[in-house]
Amino acid sequence: MVRIFGDFEFDDQRRCLTSAGQRVPLSGQSLDLLGLLLERPGELMTRDEIQRRLWPDSTVEFEHSLDVLVSRLRAILGDRSPGSRYIETVPRKGYRFIEPVTPKLEGRPPTPWVRVWSRRFASYAAIALLAAMMAVLFARTRYDKFVPTSRSTGSHPTPAGP
Repeated sequence: MVRIFGDFEFDDQRRCLTSAGQRVPLSGQSLDLLGLLLERPGELMTRDEIQRRLWPDSTVEFEHSLDVLVSRLRAILGDRSPGSRYIETVPRKGYRFIEPVTPKLEGRPPTPWVRVWSRRFASYAAIALLAAMMAVLFARTRYDKFVPTSRSTGSHPTPAGP
């Protein structure tokens, strides 16, 4: 399944992350963690659950490894600001993926940036149409001031009789 969030697409089967059609360098446990978080967006994924899923039989220093992994994933997603966009930390509990995630459906634009540009194009087209209408109205009011109509001259030629 391909899941879309923000400017990204994550393909579970191919195990790859793309942004604007370009592959994002992500591998190993970073891919595993992202896939795990995307399974249940909006829900808390506890540290214990992540350990059971990613390091089931390992004696690795889990706490530090998970912190480094989350930091690396945030850097790749561009999620380093104080207000996280993608991954929320729940202190001493775990992590939550907070960006809305939708499955990619057939007929949907291939990447989210297509939607952004189509919205911008619609906005620009509406502004251009409004500007054109205003220009026509402006020209029409000015035209009537400077070019008198035949009715406003007051002199009508009388037809010559037989």
